[in-house]
Amino acid sequence: MQWPLARLTLIIRDILFPPCCAACRARLFAPAGGRLCHDCLESIRLIESPVCTVCGQPFHGPQGTGHMCGQCIKDPPSFNTARSVFQYQGSVRTLIHRIKYKDDGHALMALSSMAREHVLLDYVKPDMVIPVPLHSKRLRKRGFNQSLRLAGAIFPHIPLRVDILTRTLNTKPQTELSMKARLRNVRNAFETAKRLPEGVKTILLVDDVYTTGATVRACAKTLKKAGAKEVHVFTVARTVIAHP
Repeated sequence: MQWPLARLTLIIRDILFPPCCAACRARLFAPAGGRLCHDCLESIRLIESPVCTVCGQPFHGPQGTGHMCGQCIKDPPSFNTARSVFQYQGSVRTLIHRIKYKDDGHALMALSSMAREHVLLDYVKPDMVIPVPLHSKRLRKRGFNQSLRLAGAIFPHIPLRVDILTRTLNTKPQTELSMKARLRNVRNAFETAKRLPEGVKTILLVDDVYTTGATVRACAKTLKKAGAKEVHVFTVARTVIAHP
């Protein structure tokens, strides 16, 4: 039996460097090329219809019955739409933490390849991708922007710019703040270094996790002041609000 060269190369690589799960680091015994073990794959939950047609929050109901949620009716966000692929839990949460805090390239490849398989943005044709920026002090400390790396890996064929939207305030981490406190925390935290290039009207804003939406709201507001007609948000994962 003759093996294709690419397949043979993978097999030899796996023999010399046994593959491990990108999330839990367990030894992989699946066919060459897999990145997650069975248990970690089983822990993944997709964001599925129905969802709010604006912010993307999922809710109970028959598939395809999406509508605006009460929060978006009461307080319309500055972005046009927001969509996420995964629920922020299980191995997805682990992968994001490995990317964000350990600069783990294996986790980045695993998460971005899975996200590409499930991205549903047919309703929008972005002219440009802009990742949510880090403040310069945090960027120097961390050494990289995880949102930039995810944006480049998931949307490699869309022009990506990092020189337009900047974070001018080194705000407190959002993780322990309430919704109102998060909104106050990022108010006036972003600026545009320059106006959008001629002809650029639709922006795809990319971040790792959507929790309350405070950060992307602030970014979208700033981008629209700079001339964007539409700002659509994509996050790899989002925190899902439990419904009774």
